[in-house]
Amino acid sequence: MADGATYGRPVGRDAELGLLAGAVSGAADGALRAVAVRGDPGMGKTRLLAELADLARARGFTVHHGQATEFERNVPFGVYLAAFEPQRGDPGRDAHGALTELLMDATGPSEARREGLGRYRLFQRARRLIEDQGAAGPLAIVLDDLHWADQSSIELTEYLLRRPPRAPLLLATAYRTAQVPPGIARAVAQLGDAAVHIGLAPLSESDMAALLPEADRGRRRLLYRTTRGNPLYLQVLADAGVETLTALAEAGDAATGAPERALLAVLSTELTALTPEVRQVACAAAVAGEPISLDLVASITELPEAALDRAVDHLVGVGLVVEADASLRFRHPLVRASAYWMAGAAWRSRAHDRAAKHLRGNGGPLQLLAHHTARSAQHGDVQAVRTLEAAAAAAVEAAPSTAVRLLRTAIRLLPDEADHALWRIQLQWALGRALGVTGELAASRQILQEVMRTPGPLRIAAVSFSSMIYRLLGDYDEAKALVSTELTRPHARDRPTSLAQVGLAAVELMGREPGKARLAAADAIRSLRDADDEALESAARSIHALASLRDGHVAQSRRETDRAAWLTDALTDDVLAPHLELVAPLAWVEIHLRRHDDAARHLRRGLDIAHRAGRSHSVPYLLIALSALYERQGRLREAVTAAEEAREASRLIHSRETLAMSSILLLRPLLWRDGPRAALELAERISGTLPRSGWWSGLARLDLTMVYAEAGQPDRALAALTGEYPADEPTRTYCLALQAVIMATAGTGSEAGSLAEHALYRAMKSGLPHSLGFAHRAQAKVLMLSGRPKEAAVHAARGADHFAAAGAPVEEGLTRQLAAELYAAQGSVVTARDELGRAKSLYATAGAAWLSAAATRDERRLAARVPRGQRKPAGPLSALTARERQIADLAVGGLTNQQIAERLYLSPKTVEAHLSRTFAKLGIQSRATLTQHLTADD
Repeated sequence: MADGATYGRPVGRDAELGLLAGAVSGAADGALRAVAVRGDPGMGKTRLLAELADLARARGFTVHHGQATEFERNVPFGVYLAAFEPQRGDPGRDAHGALTELLMDATGPSEARREGLGRYRLFQRARRLIEDQGAAGPLAIVLDDLHWADQSSIELTEYLLRRPPRAPLLLATAYRTAQVPPGIARAVAQLGDAAVHIGLAPLSESDMAALLPEADRGRRRLLYRTTRGNPLYLQVLADAGVETLTALAEAGDAATGAPERALLAVLSTELTALTPEVRQVACAAAVAGEPISLDLVASITELPEAALDRAVDHLVGVGLVVEADASLRFRHPLVRASAYWMAGAAWRSRAHDRAAKHLRGNGGPLQLLAHHTARSAQHGDVQAVRTLEAAAAAAVEAAPSTAVRLLRTAIRLLPDEADHALWRIQLQWALGRALGVTGELAASRQILQEVMRTPGPLRIAAVSFSSMIYRLLGDYDEAKALVSTELTRPHARDRPTSLAQVGLAAVELMGREPGKARLAAADAIRSLRDADDEALESAARSIHALASLRDGHVAQSRRETDRAAWLTDALTDDVLAPHLELVAPLAWVEIHLRRHDDAARHLRRGLDIAHRAGRSHSVPYLLIALSALYERQGRLREAVTAAEEAREASRLIHSRETLAMSSILLLRPLLWRDGPRAALELAERISGTLPRSGWWSGLARLDLTMVYAEAGQPDRALAALTGEYPADEPTRTYCLALQAVIMATAGTGSEAGSLAEHALYRAMKSGLPHSLGFAHRAQAKVLMLSGRPKEAAVHAARGADHFAAAGAPVEEGLTRQLAAELYAAQGSVVTARDELGRAKSLYATAGAAWLSAAATRDERRLAARVPRGQRKPAGPLSALTARERQIADLAVGGLTNQQIAERLYLSPKTVEAHLSRTFAKLGIQSRATLTQHLTADD
């Protein structure tokens, strides 16, 4: 057979190689480049990726090359373990092995694990490790045959494509045309010009002529008819006789689809030609997996060492096995597949069993042990069930799809005796939970319903987990029905009752009527009075605090917040872990009550516990609250990052509800930072997938209204507010205030005035500073539009003070900018300039670039209103370019060069160059002097 390695540069692939070279160049320049290669079996995907790896190495890339395998789909992160396996003599061996160690640790035995890792934190750490490696030079991660990859490898690849490491990175993937991983395809498509898409077509007859110049024209035609331009098929059949080619060509003419079966048949012929002993080694190597472990093959074949060595050397000599990167592998996945299927089913089962015994006796990796156990164990094998159960428990958070397959096999193998009935229920509970984590919710419900029919603690756990799954999906009616049914059971005043009552309160909290949540939480608190369950009480009081706030009972909310915070702080991490998603309500109240430090502390602790304990379902709720906190504090970059991370965490757990919530939280930061166009684009994308929660639907309407209003679409803004007002007080106040402003802008002043006064009344009743700021600003705008600037200015000043008290710098800046306009209308130019300067400073610190630009335009208009004789003479600041002035403003606001670079999407060196030119133009040498210049100019 002709060896593909002898063909040199791939024939007929010049265009594709040009695209690969461009991708390498782009990544070498510091940008992310993704390459997606698709094609039928044997079309040259692996060869093209090898060329890509060579191109990258020639440009100084560190290349990690991994290939998924057909028979190890149960091994989590298999393709990454192969790609990042440290090689002998590798100068970066320790760094390159760090990712392998992380992934193996995340799915290893729980007693050996340093800490529990959910997928979100695991993927974050993997991303950081790749960034660390990228700091030393450009990286190429080349992942072949992803159609065979385990689900955890697919999810990690999607994550890296959607949230690329900040490093010069080339991420290449290859998969069969008919088996495209849909999530990866979507993630690559979203990269736009940063992605290269290559679809491999069959070679042409002219390509074949260049490939086999020594063959006569008739033979080339027969080969082309037989192979249909498939390069691997051509390599396999290059030396075949005419009779063989003719028979295969006639069979191919009657067949449809890819020639994989014919390839396997030809490869089987190669294997059949081997001696029985060598063929046995080939089959054992196919069972053992890649890279080929000689110790494992020896245990499977039970051959003496010398005989094994001779057989392996022969396989290498005939080209069926190749040596690559100091390891042994089959020449092509189809060679391994042919050897695997050539062995009979009974022999393969015994071979996997011998492999499992070898791994068990030598402390082999748990997931690899489970893989061989699942392929060999027989019904009733209790030891096998224990192995599969342990492997599933280790994998459920980091690789839940693997856990599902292992648990289904364990349940099938479990003996039918009554002695094992409880064990079966335990396995079903674990399977139901794993299915829920993967997003197979219908199957999860079916399994958990069986568990819920069984008395005992597992039934309670199944009820709680199912209720949480329903909430994550936005199916609040189903969640409520589930916990309400639990409350009808004849419990005493025990923990199951209290747990169900807290669950009911959590469901009601997401609804339109906070009063119902308040009552349900109060019932839960009463049931816990003598229970000595501080974790559950903390959760109940957190819900009660937020429900009270939303229901207008602010004083009661403060008292409950004090108690809930004290209880939460007193709990150990292990005790708090089961109720982490209910830390978010406590943080929401603390944000409204201007207890920002407490909210940040609780959220960071909650996230830390969630990541360490593998509580992946709690992560989106905590990140959503963290994003809201950052937005309130005017930390817009962090707000966007937290919301994006919440979206990513939601995708991993298939939660459409938290995905919708986190998308809503992006609107306001994007509006303030990037302007109405960017915010409107996002609003258009998400307007059809809003949260189902009654509470969150009100918040969504509010933010969409703000975007539509700023985008100059008042009719659409009013339409978003149409319908019943939200029942919770803060949101209702905001909606009234917004509606008043929009209607005043449209010219319906009398009705707008009434709405603004109503909003102010409700805000004063609550006493919440943020609500007061919002209502006063609305009143100021309505009065301004009705021609009463003096009264309006009073409300604007009060609104700014309330926003300052609420710790909301961007909202304060907006209100001071409004005040500047009102003062200017009254001729108080100096006061107007002062207010505008304070607004600009607040915007600069927050990173609100669009608002900063708007304030600069107002500043110019204000300058134009000053009589020419009263204007300041042009100072040295007038010599600054717009970019130099923008960077100077940010520097004066206290930002470092790195922070300015991140905010303006520049490099730190560019920022430093702009500041150097600014200092030279102004004749200064320090930021302190720069501050004096800018303050004097204002």
